[in-house]
Amino acid sequence: MKEFGQIPADKLELKELLYPFCKIYPQKLWSKYRWWKNSKLRILLPTLNFQGKTITVVDRLGAPGDALITANVIRGIKIEYPNLKINCITPNPSLLERDPNIDFLNLKETFYSFDSTYWELIVRKERQENIVANNLNRLGISNYNYKSSYYMTEEEQKWATMEIADYKKSVIAICTKSKESVKNWPYENWVKLVKNLEPKFTLLHLGDKKEPILQNVIRRAGKLTMRKSASLLSKAKLFIGPDSLLMHVANGLNIPSVIIFGGSRPAKCFGYDDNINLISSPECSPCWIHDGYDACNYSLKCLNQISVTTVLQSVDSLLKNNSK
Repeated sequence: MKEFGQIPADKLELKELLYPFCKIYPQKLWSKYRWWKNSKLRILLPTLNFQGKTITVVDRLGAPGDALITANVIRGIKIEYPNLKINCITPNPSLLERDPNIDFLNLKETFYSFDSTYWELIVRKERQENIVANNLNRLGISNYNYKSSYYMTEEEQKWATMEIADYKKSVIAICTKSKESVKNWPYENWVKLVKNLEPKFTLLHLGDKKEPILQNVIRRAGKLTMRKSASLLSKAKLFIGPDSLLMHVANGLNIPSVIIFGGSRPAKCFGYDDNINLISSPECSPCWIHDGYDACNYSLKCLNQISVTTVLQSVDSLLKNNSK
């Protein structure tokens, strides 16, 4: 289990923002008191809301996709308690800087604070419970809408329009890699998929510099900020990729998506209903494996069970449904 005060994504620059958890007495008594008060937050929120107080929501796991999950959690809190002011501490503030539900970004952590995390789902290898529902349930909030939001500026929209102005065919955006290897569909499958799609579509390859080299695509992977990648994604007719940041961004931009989940993470926990979520559930799933802590001993069986044909059929289905 995590320690108190764990720095999100190990970003040391965030350490000074976090309320310290003292490990030595007598200061530890205050830290334990604060921890106890925050464990009762679900009881205290109505009063804090009435008083218009500020609470902090910490994006504790800290991956880029987790920032948009945290924003979804914050929106759920705001719907229930609209007078609360919310400070969000995240390693990826640029992704949330336009979100109207967030009052402050990366100010110092307030006395009352809440971790947006799904650590307990990882530990128990959850199969069913939605990640946002899990967070809000801990605050006594039963209503939730698992729908991402992403806010672009007018300048970003204009830039993206100019970038694709010369494209002759409809755009499909692709991203092949998550930071966890157990989420990554085999490279040779991507090669075959591109070969099938390229005659009809402009394939826009997004993601970071770790993305593999693919032929017959427009490669912007590793060349853009996360916000510029999101801006280009907003111009796509469809997105294809793993459970990663761009899955959440695409949903926030209402871009139909085919998401290749495999079996390491349950689509019921992470998948958006608007997407086609391709899953495979061998006996070893869900493993919730994280690189550096464990490794797959089954040669990524769950991902190999998802064929190129299945992905192509899913693309056709989404395009037909969204052309009506």
